[in-house]
Amino acid sequence: MTLRILVVSPDYYTYGAMVVGGVCERWGARVRLRREPDPESLRSADVAIFSLHSTQHLLRKDVIRAVRRAVEACRWVIVGGPVSQVPELVLERFPEVIVAKGEAETVLPPLLDALAEGEDLEEVEGVCLRSDGDVVDTGWPPPADLESPRPLKVPRGLGEQDIRGANVYIETHRGCAGTCTFCQVPCFFGREIRWKPVDAILEEVRELMRAGARRFAISGGTVTMYGDDEEDFVRLLAELSDLVGRENLSAPDVRADVLNERVLEAIRDHTIGWIFLGVESGSDRILKRMKKGITVDDVREAVELARSVGVRVAASLIVGYPGERDEDVEATEELLSELMFDDVFINVAEPIPGTELGRLVVELPEDEIPILQPGERMETLAGDRALQLQLTAFTTLSRPVPLSDDVYEEAVKGVREEERKVARVTRFLREHAAVLRGSAR
Repeated sequence: MTLRILVVSPDYYTYGAMVVGGVCERWGARVRLRREPDPESLRSADVAIFSLHSTQHLLRKDVIRAVRRAVEACRWVIVGGPVSQVPELVLERFPEVIVAKGEAETVLPPLLDALAEGEDLEEVEGVCLRSDGDVVDTGWPPPADLESPRPLKVPRGLGEQDIRGANVYIETHRGCAGTCTFCQVPCFFGREIRWKPVDAILEEVRELMRAGARRFAISGGTVTMYGDDEEDFVRLLAELSDLVGRENLSAPDVRADVLNERVLEAIRDHTIGWIFLGVESGSDRILKRMKKGITVDDVREAVELARSVGVRVAASLIVGYPGERDEDVEATEELLSELMFDDVFINVAEPIPGTELGRLVVELPEDEIPILQPGERMETLAGDRALQLQLTAFTTLSRPVPLSDDVYEEAVKGVREEERKVARVTRFLREHAAVLRGSAR
């Protein structure tokens, strides 16, 4: 039978959702891709697939409502994406769905075969579902072969969406050799790095350009881990830049310990000329707790090297990590003052199910988790510290931002949204501690 499939990608069209749609279309289904399901789309679909990239989606009322409407309207509802890392948690929220685990290319075709033929889903590798009141988990599907371009279902109007300055984040590789406790990439894709041939990446980008995309950012964890050596990465940037224009290409996320002059020169010559350095903290103690694998001195050396070749440096910081002390935040402020970054992004430590940080916030007492402790200026101690760092960042940038009333109020608003979001996720995980403890991969 020909299945009619609706793929839902909340907020924006992610690369992952486009792969899901493409895999379904290659299988033989008739596919629609939507950011949110409208009643007509649900009525005309046999299968609704929700590609959820954030734990927040399990808590948001609009997503919960959309999944429940799909359960009422469609024969089958599948939930996949990064939230499938802990499928039991998805089933706690949506007990009627089928969780497709891992990578779409290997899990979806046999699952769609089983649905179309009326076969037993418990025989399909890589799914998790409720059956007669019990949770049935059939294990993890194998990783996908990335030697050829991904099948993509590309929606029109990609040029209209803005994801941190890009229309779309493209994938060049999967996996990460890092051990950062807060990151899901090595948990979901593995620590062995698989990369696509440059020609396959270029073919995908051409297809995205035909749909209107103009500005591209490279995703996949640390961008410089692409290829056998640095020359593979240099060639990748050069050919992408020739295709889309250097002003439309960014290679943002990098680690301080995998940068060298050759790599930075390529970023300078073939992209917008910025890196987003995963600094995380100015405290070696916290970096060690995060298992980041770098020191503050590594950060200093990376910033000095980047500036020597003319690359601008933005710092990504994490505040509110479990066990963090006031002196750790002070050390980060001192580093901001010393290095005077070109931009700074402050994030409250958000626990992702399946990561070590996700485990820590379940196991530790509340008084060791800043996002669960009351604040003075903000709602939480983590919020206090995030605001403190944000204000310090404004005044220590290479081009300082004057602290007007409007700037201050905007900072407070942003931190308040962030702390509430992370606090909700943290409490949600603690409420489902038993599920998380029993689902370790």
